[in-house]
Amino acid sequence: MIFLICLLSLVFYDRLGVHLIVIYFVLVQVYCQPLFATVESWFRFNFPDSEFVNHTYILKLPLLPSFELNFLSLSFRTAYVASTVVIAMVFPYFNQILGVLGSIIFWPLTIYFPVEIYLSQSCTGAWTNKWVLLRCFSIVGFVFGLFTLTGCIKGIVTQKIG
Repeated sequence: MIFLICLLSLVFYDRLGVHLIVIYFVLVQVYCQPLFATVESWFRFNFPDSEFVNHTYILKLPLLPSFELNFLSLSFRTAYVASTVVIAMVFPYFNQILGVLGSIIFWPLTIYFPVEIYLSQSCTGAWTNKWVLLRCFSIVGFVFGLFTLTGCIKGIVTQKIG
C-alpha cells in the first residue's frame, strides 16, 4: 500500500498540490485506525465462516522479518486510500477543506480536553504553577489553531479568486 501511495503521489502531485505520503501518514495512521478496526471487526462478526475475512497468512520474505497479511485488511485499506485520492483529485479545494477541519478540531481534541481531564483527575489546585502552565499551553494551542484556520480560509479564498 505504501508503494501505491508513493506512486500516486508522484503521478498526481501537480493536480493535488501536496504529497500524498504526508496525508497518508498523518490521516490514515492516526485518525483512520479506529475506522479500520471497526469495519474489520464488523466483517468478522457478520461473516465468521469467511476465509477471506478471517484467515491471516504469515509471509516470510528474505532479509525481512515475517509479517501477517489479511486479505480483508489489505483490500479495504487499499480501497479506502484509493477513494481518498479520487476525492482529492475531483474536489478542487480538498486540501484547504481538510486544513479547515483539522484546524477546527485541533485545539479541542488534542489540547483542551486532555488538559481539562488531566487537571480534574490530578486534582491540581487553581493558580498553582502546573495549573498556570497548562492553561498557558491551552491558550497557545488555541491561538495556533486560529492562525491555521485563518491560513486555510485564505487558501480557499485565494484559490477561488485566482
